[in-house]
This record gives sequence, structure tokens and C-alpha cells, in this order.
Amino acid sequence: MMFGLIILLIIAYFIYKESHSGEWFGGHPAHTRNPLDILDERYARGEISREEYFERKAGLSGRKQTVSLEKTNQE
Repeated sequence: MMFGLIILLIIAYFIYKESHSGEWFGGHPAHTRNPLDILDERYARGEISREEYFERKAGLSGRKQTVSLEKTNQE
């Protein structure tokens, strides 16, 4: 009886600890990414152009940005 209670308390402790650490058992964060994070990732993967990236970023942040399509040679 006492052994079962101890095991139950240990299991409850680990479940509580995992659920309040910001991560679940799989090691993935429990929070979601914001739209700017997703936009940054899409641009980094090359899914969207530079112009589209800045247009969408301006739309998400509520600001108008001027975009230059000229590439600079930085060596």
C-alpha cells in the first residue's frame, strides 16, 4: 500500500514538473511560433523572395518599408 502511494507521488511529481517547464515529454516547446518567426523561417528556406519577405514583414508589423532589390557586394 505504502509502496504504491510513493510510486504514484513520484509519477505525479514528474508529470507536474514536465508540464510546467515549458516543454512536453517529447522535448518540443509548448508554445507556438509567432507570425514573424514563421516568415523568417520561410525566407531562410528560400520559399519567398526578398521583396515578398519585406512586404509581408511590413504588413505584419504595421509599418510601410521601402525595399531595394539591388544586391550589394559585401566581400
